[in-house]
Amino acid sequence: MKLSVYILICLIFICTNVTNSALAAPVNYQTPFEKAHWQFSGDQFGCEITHRVESFGTLSLNAKPGEALNFALQADWLNLNNAQSQALVVPASWQAQAHQPIATTSLNWFGSQAISQKNTAAFLEALEQGYTWQVNIQAADTSGYQISSSPVSTRLVANQFRLCRQQLLPKPFTYLRRIELLFAPSSSLLNNSHEQDLYAVYRYLQADSSIVEILVDGHADASGDHLANLVLSKERADEVVSRLIELGVSAKMIQTRHHGTRAPVASNNNTEGRELNRRVTLRLVKSAANSVTTSALRAKNESF
Repeated sequence: MKLSVYILICLIFICTNVTNSALAAPVNYQTPFEKAHWQFSGDQFGCEITHRVESFGTLSLNAKPGEALNFALQADWLNLNNAQSQALVVPASWQAQAHQPIATTSLNWFGSQAISQKNTAAFLEALEQGYTWQVNIQAADTSGYQISSSPVSTRLVANQFRLCRQQLLPKPFTYLRRIELLFAPSSSLLNNSHEQDLYAVYRYLQADSSIVEILVDGHADASGDHLANLVLSKERADEVVSRLIELGVSAKMIQTRHHGTRAPVASNNNTEGRELNRRVTLRLVKSAANSVTTSALRAKNESF
């Protein structure tokens, strides 16, 4: 009798472990190699590589001006919030297996999309080496999924992506639409930071024909004589305009104003406030007719 009970307990224990192991095993998704396809698209506003994983979703690597590479997984039917998954670079099945992943990053889920901008350069290098992208997902209901790319014909899109990144604009419109150029006390000299921003403005104007006007406003802090500050604010604005014209911007596009101390953005009673008030504000204005069309055309690259 005792032996029978012991055997029964052992059988239940074994069955439970087998069942739990079966439940814990992840469901694997990978497009068959003969159907695998990698796609590149890009221009000066953004570059993207996409890879369709059959029956699950789309893996992508994308870049836009002034930002780190963005690695993402867009799921067709899975939705997670406040969750993380691990993405890895691993050798392809026919390559020598390593004991550890070649690179990893954590993806943050927002509904049906998981995104990371950390350690993502390794995922571009993986395409050149013929490695595999892999994402391990653990859902709240204990369901597990392993999503793998198919590492075939990847070097061409990796090369196209690298060439595209070299042609990206220095800064996106979200940065350039309004920038503040801060100046040293009693100075109207442009510094290296100003030069970089003004060059980025010039490059953006070449790429986006919907920009019809540039508004340049010079300001000063309240230190010193009121009239001298009015003149100084004009000199600052004029320096910015002169540099834009030297770069190739049409003078007809630029509207210049100077305000002296009349429009502070911070208190003039402390050092930090005065520093913010010594500025030139530069704003890019899009035409009403083109802004809707341009926004639609750029929405994909501006939002990923």
